[in-house]
This record gives sequence, C-alpha cells and structure tokens, in this order.
Amino acid sequence: ALKVGGLPMAVGHTRPLIGYRQNGRLRGLPLGERAKVTATAENGSILVRAVAPDEDGAAWEITQRFAAATRVTGAIDVETRISVSRDRQVVYLPLLVVLPGAGSFGASKGQGLLPGLEYLDNEPSSSEADLVGPESKRRVPDSLKITFPLMAIQARERYVGLIWEKQTDISALFDSPDRTFNGGGHVLGLLFPGSNGSSDRIEGSLLPYGEKTFAAGKPLVLRATLIGGAGSSVVPAVQKYVTLQGLPPLPSTGDKQQSYRRLAAGWLDSRIREGDRYRHAYPGQFAAQPAADAALFQRWLAHKTTDAGLRQRLHDSSRAALALVPPEQFNTSGVSHVRPPAASLVFGRVAENAEMAAQTGRALLAQFEPDGSFRYKAPPGGTNMGRTHFAPDANGLTATTVVSLLENAVVSGDGQLIREALRVLRALDKFDNSVPRGAQTWEVPLHTPDILASARLVRAYTLGYELTGERRFLNRAVYWAWTGVPFVYLVNPTGRPIGPYATIAVLGATQWAAPVWMGLPVQWCGLVYADALYRLAKHDSSGPWERLADGITASGLQQTWPRGSDSERQGLLPDAFALRPQTRLDVAINPGTVQANAVRLLDQTPLYDFLSFPARRIFVHAPGALEEAQEQPNRVAFTVRGWQVQPDTPYYVLLTGLEAVPRIRINGKETPLTAPHQYLAKEGRLILRVEGSPRIEVIAGQVP
Repeated sequence: ALKVGGLPMAVGHTRPLIGYRQNGRLRGLPLGERAKVTATAENGSILVRAVAPDEDGAAWEITQRFAAATRVTGAIDVETRISVSRDRQVVYLPLLVVLPGAGSFGASKGQGLLPGLEYLDNEPSSSEADLVGPESKRRVPDSLKITFPLMAIQARERYVGLIWEKQTDISALFDSPDRTFNGGGHVLGLLFPGSNGSSDRIEGSLLPYGEKTFAAGKPLVLRATLIGGAGSSVVPAVQKYVTLQGLPPLPSTGDKQQSYRRLAAGWLDSRIREGDRYRHAYPGQFAAQPAADAALFQRWLAHKTTDAGLRQRLHDSSRAALALVPPEQFNTSGVSHVRPPAASLVFGRVAENAEMAAQTGRALLAQFEPDGSFRYKAPPGGTNMGRTHFAPDANGLTATTVVSLLENAVVSGDGQLIREALRVLRALDKFDNSVPRGAQTWEVPLHTPDILASARLVRAYTLGYELTGERRFLNRAVYWAWTGVPFVYLVNPTGRPIGPYATIAVLGATQWAAPVWMGLPVQWCGLVYADALYRLAKHDSSGPWERLADGITASGLQQTWPRGSDSERQGLLPDAFALRPQTRLDVAINPGTVQANAVRLLDQTPLYDFLSFPARRIFVHAPGALEEAQEQPNRVAFTVRGWQVQPDTPYYVLLTGLEAVPRIRINGKETPLTAPHQYLAKEGRLILRVEGSPRIEVIAGQVP
C-alpha cells in the first residue's frame, strides 16, 4: 500500500499472473496462489522474495527491493529481479504493477499522464475523443511513442507515479480507469515482453502476437521509482521526473557557419523561393508571397556568415524581398511560424507599423465575448472540430488570439488596448491546472492535448508578467511551460542520432483519422514552444527552460534537410520526422521557424527583445538584447546589444507609453528629439535611430 501525505493513494497488484506457452498450450501461473513469499528488512530497505513452481516443472523466483530514494524526497526506488530455472515462452509477465485509487479514491481522478500518448483530465484513457480507430487503444502502446518513461495519476490534491529504466523488452501498461483488472482504480504497470508497435503485438493489446523466450539462468532486472507528492495536477510528477532523471545532452548540430549555410540554402536555393517571393512550405497549395520576415532572416544571416559571396547574395535577396512589401506591413508580412515584430526596427517605418499594430489589436479584441472567452466556431459546411470537446472553448484556442492581441497592444503602446488585452488574459485563469489543448483546430479536434497550446499560454502569461510585474502571471506561465514538457522526447526513442528533444505536436490525429501524430514529431510546433521558453527564461530560473529550448532548436536544425541533399528542400524543416527510419516527411517548411530560435542557440543575442518598466508603463522594443535595465521615479535606463554591429548599419529602438516629452541621453550625451529620431506626442511613441550597443536613458518630461 502506498500513502501520500497520510492518505492511501495506491496498492500493489496482489493477484498477478504469469502467462506462457508450453507444448502449444497457453498456461497461467497464479502467483498469488502458488508463491511462497518472504519479506525482510535489509540495510534500510525492504526485500520481498517470491518463489513459485509452474505446472510444467520450472521454478520462478521474483525479488523486489524497496528503498527510499536518496536524490529526492517523495520517491521509492524499486529493483525487480525475475529468473526462471527453465526456458519459458512468455506471453505475459508483470514486472511491477501499481493500482492508484484501488480501495481509496476510486476510478475518478484529477489528471492522468503517459507522456507522448495520454494527457487526461477526469476522462478515460484510450478514448476516441481525439482519434478514432485501432490507434486510439493505448493501453500497451508502442514504446517509441512514449516521450519519457513516466506514468502518473493525480487526485485528492496528490499524485502517484512510476518512473522506469527504458528497456527494449519492457512495455508500459496504462489504463485509467482500470478496465484490465477491474480493481476499481487505475493501472500503472510494466510488463514483459516489450512493444515495438508492429511486429510483436496489436498496439494497445495486453498480449502480444506470440511468445517471447525468457531464458533460464538470465535474470531480467527492472529498475524503477515510485513517486508521490502534493499536486493539483500532474505537473509536479513531471517536475520530479526531471529532477531525478535530468535532461539529455544537446543534439549535435555541427559548427555555427555550417548551420548558417544550411539556413541560407533554404532561403536562397530551395523551392520556398520564387523570384523575390516566398512560400510558407513546399510542395502543396502554398502560394509565393511578399515576405518581410524572409528579408529580416536573410539580413541576419548576412551579418553572421564569414563567406563573402554568400553574404552578398543574402544582402541582395533581402533587399529584393523587402521591396515587395508595403512598408506598414514590415512587422506582419511573412511566412514563418515564429515572427517577432522586428523587421521595422531593422528596416525602418516604425511609426507606420506601430499604428498598424493598434488597428490589428482593436480588430482582434472584437472577437472576444464580453466575459473574455473565445468560442470555437465550426466553419460553414466544414467539419465541426469541437464535437468531442466538453466545452465551446479551449485554453489553446483562446490563448492563440490572446497572444496576438497582447503582442499588437504592446507594439502599439496604446494604453486602452493594453488594459483590454490584460482583461482577456485574466479570463484565461479559468483554465488553471488543466490540460493544454485545442490550438490547432484547422485540422485537429478542439479536445486534443497540444504543445502549441502550452506555447501560447506560456507566451501570453509571460507578456502579462512583463506588462504588469504581477507574480501570479509569471506563476501561470511557469505552470503552462511544464505542461509542454510531456510532448518533448527526453530519452532517445531509437538510439539513432535524431530523437532527443524532438517534439510531438498533438496527442491525436488530423480529422480524428490520419495522420496519427503520436510518435511522429512535428518540430515546428515545438519550436513555437521553444520561443516561448526562451522568453520565459529571462524571468524564471526555477525551470530548465533555456536548456529545453536549446535542445528543441538543436533537434530542429538536425531535422532540417542538409545543403545539397535535395535541391528542392535543402535548408527546409520537414513537417514531420519518422523516428525509426530517420526520414524527413513533406511538406518542407521555410527556415524561419528554426532560425528564429537558432539565433539564440548559436549567437545568444536574440533577433528581437522587449523590455517593460511596469511602474512607469514604458515599453521598449529593439532588434537585439535589452540589458542592464534600471528604473527610478523619474528615469529609466537600459543598454541595447544589437546584432547589427557594423557602424554603418543603424537600427531603431521603439519606446511607447510616454506621457510627456522626455529627455533622452544616448551614451551619456543629451540627444535632441529631431531627425533621425522621431517623437509622436499623441501616441506617446519615441523612435530612436542608433548604432552598435548604446546606453539609453529616458528622463521623464513635464506634462503640459
């Protein structure tokens, strides 16, 4: 029996059965009836030994040692060792089975988790809410689909879980509620033989197609850890896994210049480019269009490459791409999934883009209900992606629009728009301690657990914290950051080079049918999550945010088609990656989503940064890092570390929220607010044209 905080939470399986085949017949060895069991205290641990003969003359011996984990509280290490005196053809051998809720809180729960496959509220596992058909049966899944070896059930403001050492011959058993043993609770178990998703069993089946030899004299050893603790969700179980197991090494991406050349090949030499226009992806119905983000990303690469010829090509291509974009759309025109509002800060026309942000923000605000909710609306004549969901909205669907509203409000500096954006952000609080879901309703059901939902929620609450300094916003951003971790491979699923830090997009299927996305990484979704983690890491050192973001980004670079490997796809990110054969799958996506994060991994200086002085409601935007911030009653100061370091490449810094004409010092010198600078009194915006890495001081002016 297992208690957490004094309350019963789980029991062991007291009637396990070993199934094997002998002379063509299926046999069962009921250990609860035949085993002789002893339990002894030994060196601070409990050693349980069971010996049982089967009806065909073989002796089975099972020992389990339980000991308090030394690395963290709330954890019990369990070593299970099983041996047999004669070879046996085994079809079912339980190694460790835990039954949360049996005899205590029962079949209901708060949440349940099997990373990469199940992320549940109080609902059944292996349901058809997110996909229909055989692959919805996830009781004994293909082990490749488990992003890291953890199972957990949360109830009664507590959780119990099971962490194990990954082995080929060991499969996971997860059933919530328990329809396998009908024990009245839930099942977390580990079995022999393993599950590879194809040749050994129908996926989800408790029993394999055929037997697996369990050799005499060769014990099977399983090392696992039982965990438990306080929790209103399964997030504390994920945190404990990371504390105990750590994160994998970062994937190898080669030297920086190699990565720059690969990304440049995507912009310059793949089928993404058509003249001076760019597609979002190739092949498919993706029309080439003007793209300011392509111009921005190529300008950055031109500043970083050491190849003079490549540098000139990138500069020329960047200028030609930008020439097709209306100037007021520099910040919004683009093809990539991660698109910071930096193009106008590099190329100019800042005022026009700030005003465009205000207009866009007002239009977005009109889409919310009076209570701040954002309802899913099925397309006329199209599929109703909300039909299996328990509500008319979902946190990921809502947060997607909240993020867009917040980002436009911040760029505009419009005080009323910022207040309204914060109001709808607070309306997201009703989703506290729930499952991230519903951010990809253009093809995936509203109900489906989704890493993109985690990403949007992290970004929304991080912006809320930056705008207000309210700690509760940061706490929520941290919670949602942890909800994204179960979608990330924290173990190598195949032992091959590409796998660690690959990201599963959703725990379901397109249109409930196909493709089924579990076990099939879609890295662009993870890269949007990584971008949110990089921004969160500035404010929270409690989590592994930068390391996770670096790993996801490195995996994205690994997955990108190498230069010269495919003339049409070189430098592009595959829409999905097949882990076992290590193959890239169409469509091929433009390089921007990878590059937006690779800027941080390879160069450290971000493409864009945002700085808030909440007490004075002054907000700063720059193409580079904003550092050494100081805030005093009548003065704020900061340093811009721009990535355009050449003295002949000026850029722009945007300040908003100014209530009166300020005094400005740049590098200690009083600076008049005349050309090339621009002060817009009515809008409270100041646009500074600077070079290098200036120190900027803003001294409050007098309100007329």
